Amino acid sequence: MKQYNGKAKLIHIVGGSFNQIPLVQKAKQMGYCVLVTDMNVNPPCKQYADYYEQINTTNKQATLSCAERYKIDFITTDQTDVAVPTVAYVAEKLQLKGIGYNTALKFTNKYVMRKALEGLLDKHLPENYYFDQEVNAEEFCRSLLDISEYLVKPINSQGSKGVAILDQNYRQKIITAFRESVDRGIIIEKYIPGFEFSVESFVIDGNVHNLTLTKKYHYDTNPCLDERNTFLGDIDLMLEKKIFDINTKIIKALGLSFGNTHAEYKVKDGNVYLMEIAARGAGGSISSSIIPFLTGFDPLEALLRTLSGDPFEVKIEDYKKKYAVLKFFNFPYGKVKKVYVDKNITDNVLVFILNLNEGDNICPVKDSRDRPGYFIVCGNDRDDVLRKEKMVESLVRVEYFERSPAC
Repeated sequence: MKQYNGKAKLIHIVGGSFNQIPLVQKAKQMGYCVLVTDMNVNPPCKQYADYYEQINTTNKQATLSCAERYKIDFITTDQTDVAVPTVAYVAEKLQLKGIGYNTALKFTNKYVMRKALEGLLDKHLPENYYFDQEVNAEEFCRSLLDISEYLVKPINSQGSKGVAILDQNYRQKIITAFRESVDRGIIIEKYIPGFEFSVESFVIDGNVHNLTLTKKYHYDTNPCLDERNTFLGDIDLMLEKKIFDINTKIIKALGLSFGNTHAEYKVKDGNVYLMEIAARGAGGSISSSIIPFLTGFDPLEALLRTLSGDPFEVKIEDYKKKYAVLKFFNFPYGKVKKVYVDKNITDNVLVFILNLNEGDNICPVKDSRDRPGYFIVCGNDRDDVLRKEKMVESLVRVEYFERSPAC
């Protein structure tokens, strides 16, 4: 362990994955000294951090011990659910600014979340049932008249891991959901068809600032996982107001005092249903890139200033005056021989991420781990943004050894 010199304020960022890089970089730009902890030996954030310790992000006690050794000034995370309770736990123990451990559980445990909202916002909660034993969940499924009207989800997963619409293969889907929950339990919930929307918000002193509303389109192989997120100014203003109002009520009901939130909703027959809400920024560079472009507001900087007590003004431009599309790649299945990316692609994108190498198998997308990458296009003209989206897709080509998926 390197010795901390104590000259700059030390912020502990829990989780060192790729999605955390913008937070680490922002902290460095603002003059903080950065400690990163992560379960992996060499996570992406390690190269940007001043100090690094290999600790599982879910290990609250080990993370606390590390924070005590380094005498940290602040602790936070972004874009990773599993670290949120750990961050809240350590902040509470060290009497640092945090959202509170009980509040963190309401935003990361789907069962606790729903119980906290029962009696307050029942109309916006799909019919749901909690199970902590596989056998009881299977018995419930056998009692259903139409099992395809329900889905299963782990109580504590992110990126649609273990989330699936039930069918006659329900036993295997329940087993998978329990595995993804690390045997902490699952929810079987009434499936709500229709469009899905997500809301990005920032909370300060309990006041909710709704930043953007996204329309989401899903993979054919998993109607619970988004393939395309659009900010195209095509959402009815009355619907926007309704979703924003409900989002504000839910955040206040769950007791979040500050920080970023990412919430997902579905709309059926005019009613808005909560799918889930997280006390973190949205992944896919939404929090770090899309929101600052659309609104002029930087959620990461705001989070860091809130933690340190630096005063700032929340100034948010109307996100509908600009346009953006986040598109996850969806290539034909097969074994990759070579990937061709046109050099002109960088002139047309805000963000471009592609993780494909020779020998990789492109398989049907089941959850976020199967997505090979994404890109973001943006601009002041809606039609131009849609043109860029098509252009970028045409500038990436995959050559295959064979086209049948070896998965």
